[in-house]
Amino acid sequence: MGLLDKAKDAAKKAQETASKGISEAKDKGQEYTLKRRQNALAEELGQIVFRQREGEAGLDAEIDRLVGEMRALKAEIDALDEE
Repeated sequence: MGLLDKAKDAAKKAQETASKGISEAKDKGQEYTLKRRQNALAEELGQIVFRQREGEAGLDAEIDRLVGEMRALKAEIDALDEE
């Protein structure tokens, strides 16, 4: 194998490593965004449950909606972790 072939192989490996790193960074960024959204929903859910415990009625549908959104986000986060 000549020097030029070795240089091409090294460049190809460097490109693959860089591409992998970029992909992983995008996944981590997406995961971070999803977790922030999940935390915001959890805070909102907590506020609604508090209002419910204080006697406000008719909040069950809102609680169900928030729990559903949180489950969907959890599934997305779990899917990213599996990749």
